[in-house]
Amino acid sequence: MDSVGILIICRKTKRFLLLHRVEKPVVWSILTGTMDVKGETPLQCIKREIKEEIRVEPTFIEGIKKVGTLKSNRGTFHVFVGFVDEEFTPDLKLDENDKFRWSDENDLPDNIHNKWGETYNLVKNYINLKEVVSKKIKLLLKN
Repeated sequence: MDSVGILIICRKTKRFLLLHRVEKPVVWSILTGTMDVKGETPLQCIKREIKEEIRVEPTFIEGIKKVGTLKSNRGTFHVFVGFVDEEFTPDLKLDENDKFRWSDENDLPDNIHNKWGETYNLVKNYINLKEVVSKKIKLLLKN
């Protein structure tokens, strides 16, 4: 069955939200969910999961954008990014996630999901978006 995930990035700190799962696999991961509502698009699903799992309105997360997909024997994983101006304390749905943390690339928990590397390759340019845009502008100005 297809699934979705979103890396929520704080613009101010450049850190991102990780959630600790309570069901197998018991690991830290981005906010994820299964596309189990008939006819639901990946974007509709991630917005529903935001509301269900961290209990914030999806409009609180700005610039939600699909950045790619990963394939596995379980289906397609649709990867999104979204942004907040300030780190916040999510109201966790405790039957799915029991802890949260704001992390950066140098402060990852030991038991992070085994697909983190693949997900990170899709989202890494968005973590330091300002720097990426600045580099691209400088390159354009040189030409």
